[in-house]
Amino acid sequence: METPPPDSTPAAPPPPPESSGSDSQWSAPPPAQPVASASGFVYADVPNRAIAYIIDVIILFVINIIVSIVIGAILGPATKVSFNSNATDFGNLVTADVNYVTVLVTALVSTAINGVYFVWTWTNMRGSLGQKVLSMQVGNEGDGKTLTMNQAITRWIFLGAPFGIAGALNPIPALGILIGLAALAWFIALLVTTAQSPTKQGLHDRYAHTMVVKAARSVA
Repeated sequence: METPPPDSTPAAPPPPPESSGSDSQWSAPPPAQPVASASGFVYADVPNRAIAYIIDVIILFVINIIVSIVIGAILGPATKVSFNSNATDFGNLVTADVNYVTVLVTALVSTAINGVYFVWTWTNMRGSLGQKVLSMQVGNEGDGKTLTMNQAITRWIFLGAPFGIAGALNPIPALGILIGLAALAWFIALLVTTAQSPTKQGLHDRYAHTMVVKAARSVA
């Protein structure tokens, strides 16, 4: 009796992972390739991320304006401008007195609001409001899981903290300008490193081991 040849039919590949709405996960792909193509994500590019961040900044600006008004009503305005009627030249016609207590309290509260906004949305919504508008989400770089609190805080320190501090300390004449210029230089560095990365991971993403992706169906 002849022995039948062994079955050489290859085994069927395992089914692709399913997308689970706001908690979708992805696996680490080769550079410059879609993120887990079966799950429908691609790396979020610089223009989309910049627009999302601008939306977040506008939201935070409105919130911080309200907070500044409340703090100013309690502690006095951050800057008091007065006109000198006895001025002898244009240089001393206008004087500005800085209320450093108001500036310091406003800086601390505004920075805290900035941190809570980003850390909470990243860990509970998998993306800030600006990112959600553009169908983006942020997760762990290897498996797409929701960020841990430590990852979110680390990412915020490198991304949101410098700009929150710069905006809050803006009323201080010399220091505000210097911090603002430093924040602008850092923002440019983040944009450049993100654009140059095959996986679109800027310095903030590399330190926090995070990755931002965008739903492929919404990419033009």
